[in-house]
Amino acid sequence: MQRIQPIIVLVAALGFTAIAGPAIAELRVQALFQGKALFMLDGQRVLLSDGETGPDGLRLLRATSESALVEYQGRQQQLGLERGRFAGAYQTQPPPELRLLPSSEFGGYRVSGTINGRSVAFVVDTGATLITLSQQQAEQLRLPLSGGDPVSVETASGRVTGQRMLLERVQIGGLEQRNVGAVVLPGDHPSTALLGMSFLSRLDIRNEGPTLVLQAR
Repeated sequence: MQRIQPIIVLVAALGFTAIAGPAIAELRVQALFQGKALFMLDGQRVLLSDGETGPDGLRLLRATSESALVEYQGRQQQLGLERGRFAGAYQTQPPPELRLLPSSEFGGYRVSGTINGRSVAFVVDTGATLITLSQQQAEQLRLPLSGGDPVSVETASGRVTGQRMLLERVQIGGLEQRNVGAVVLPGDHPSTALLGMSFLSRLDIRNEGPTLVLQAR
């Protein structure tokens, strides 16, 4: 007989601490040669040849005596010298984020997303340990309902036994996470899937007035 472990997944008020914004990296070109470039990256001199990768993932794609094509922090940019000085500062793009306003009817935060590529509506619930689905929703999403670990779940209606599983891919807006913990509860409750901390804890979360901001790290 499998041992059923208690797990609390529901309840709690929204409350968040402001998270500091992303760090700004500065990249400057100090010298250019055919096939090579000398950079200043956050105070450190870096000499790279075409195709080489340096600190912090900085990659020189192509250099001439006039400009350098670089790839850094997921972006490509052409940098050149200007009167013997750097062409300008290179700033990293902020991570993708999603901004939500509370529902006028529900009062909480609702968001559309996907589980394994299939559409699903979520309620953001920081009191839910895991993404929480009803058996009815899980069947509609064609999730495997066998082989999972049974767990005891405390709900608003009392304690029930659910089935724990890993979701291959969960996405809301431009935010995506892989291998996200979830629990499936018997019957048709919750009526709307709960976006719990198994997904939210991988993001930076903050409140800006009534707006809830979810941002990739």
